[in-house]
Amino acid sequence: MSTKPKILVVDDDRSICKLMGSILEMESYPFRLATSGEQARRAIEEESFDILVSDIYLGDDSGLTLLERMKAVNSDAEVVIMTAHGSMETAVHAVHNGAFDYISKPFVVDEMLGILHRIEEKFRMVEDSARTPELIESFPNTEIIGTTPKMVDVYKKVAKIARIEAPVLVIGDSGSGKELIARALHANSARASAPFIVINCGALTETLLESELFGHERGAFTGATGARKGLLESGSGGTVFLDEISETSLTFQVKLLRVIQEREIRRVGSNETTQVNIRLIAATNRDLREMVRSNQFREDLFHRLNVFTIALPALRDRVEDIPMLASYYMKIFSEKNGRTVRLAPEALDAMKRYSWPGNVRELKNMLERAITFNSTGVIQFGELEFGEACPGAEKPSASPSAAVTGQAPTGSLDEMEREHIIRILKETGGNKKKAAEILGIERRTLYNKAKRLGIDFRAI
Repeated sequence: MSTKPKILVVDDDRSICKLMGSILEMESYPFRLATSGEQARRAIEEESFDILVSDIYLGDDSGLTLLERMKAVNSDAEVVIMTAHGSMETAVHAVHNGAFDYISKPFVVDEMLGILHRIEEKFRMVEDSARTPELIESFPNTEIIGTTPKMVDVYKKVAKIARIEAPVLVIGDSGSGKELIARALHANSARASAPFIVINCGALTETLLESELFGHERGAFTGATGARKGLLESGSGGTVFLDEISETSLTFQVKLLRVIQEREIRRVGSNETTQVNIRLIAATNRDLREMVRSNQFREDLFHRLNVFTIALPALRDRVEDIPMLASYYMKIFSEKNGRTVRLAPEALDAMKRYSWPGNVRELKNMLERAITFNSTGVIQFGELEFGEACPGAEKPSASPSAAVTGQAPTGSLDEMEREHIIRILKETGGNKKKAAEILGIERRTLYNKAKRLGIDFRAI
């Protein structure tokens, strides 16, 4: 925002209005004061405001109803709610209704200014990012996203294999999207209108897994009080996805092999066979060839499953897709939360350098957390909760000289955070108060981070 945002202050306590007027005047903010809900509503109709600072309890109105009115007139406006009766309930109510921040009275002047400065920073960053077009204007209705050669190869295989009835083996690290590929194969097959059944083989004991898939007769085992169809029988005509196929026993693998070869099943406790019409897709994050060599997986079943194989790349092996994936999930979660949230460049840079042991699932979960707790509309690096176990991450150097020379980071997240803080300090001319505000942290937190990361304020 090129000019100072215009502020409307509403409080039926005239002393608070007078104090806020003095603060805003000294900080060169254009403003208007109102001592009642009626005056505030008239002001909103007569002028355009960027920020509303209102007490939550007014004699003739409520700060939350004024928040609603302000947002209806200007959806981009931000609202700060004040109250002399602070509680978890009022704070949650204010934030859930769209307030940017919540402050208790009597407030510290620096605290109020810190909130206003953060709103200004948000306006500025949103204005800057608005000049850059979105990575993708419209996404396909799928979470399978990427344009790297490895992902394009996956798309081609799905397109060619989808309508073939043979089994498919999908391999890839945990969280890489194996079930999404299985669903894509089903959705693009002649079986698309029939059931898609998911079984996590690693989550069930051998007896339960057999019962779930093949069904059972009454009295087949303790608790079997009646006959029951299995998923292979009830889902006939559809697709069955066996996740973590590597976790099955050798005994179960023999029975599964019969299903593939003969297209028939035998319920647990029965001597009769039943024909089934299913397409089988299996997935694993383990090396089945190695398991065959160590007699942990049947070789004949492996060859039956391995007719068509789709190997999903780990996220760390397709870093170029991270901006696109991030943009997709930001769009999804922003719509879910009813507001627009963007990633700061430093945050996206950090995401590109992270090793992503949890792959796309970890990225998705991280962004959902960050958007939920973000209040500025722009997610900063410090708001991303990277996992502690980061393969390849080195311990940061505590050398103050290294911290202020601006040397290139070696990949550690702590090093990237240190350089980000140093850059902000340099941009503010060493003004620690202003730097803390831009970083969205308390000044005390800045001192603690500087101590931990080996930043020497005197050398900046």
